[in-house]
Amino acid sequence: MTERDRYPGVEYKHLGRFVGNFLSTLRMSLGGTDFFSSTFFPRDVNILFWFVWACIVFITSIILLNFLIAEASASYGRVSKNLPEYLQFQKVALICESEEMMPASWKSDHILPKYLVIREKED
Repeated sequence: MTERDRYPGVEYKHLGRFVGNFLSTLRMSLGGTDFFSSTFFPRDVNILFWFVWACIVFITSIILLNFLIAEASASYGRVSKNLPEYLQFQKVALICESEEMMPASWKSDHILPKYLVIREKED
């Protein structure tokens, strides 16, 4: 029976329970990378290993968040460019839906025209 089989999380024995549980949760969220080989390092190399690992996770998280912010900004730019047309279309769709729900006795050509004429404002 190996040391790994005796108790789970042995790779975190130099870090303490709280940090070990935190890193175990982080490890699972990042894809379940196995750190058992870190238990074979001497103490100073093990500390260096965890420091480098934390730096890599931090840097890749910053890069990922930067990418997500850039994509969100680009999507917002595309949507905001077509926003007036989209709002006008939604207004027309609501008018059409309300006219369809209206009883036939309330409908007349004088109150509800057959066509909507939309004119663009000149700036």
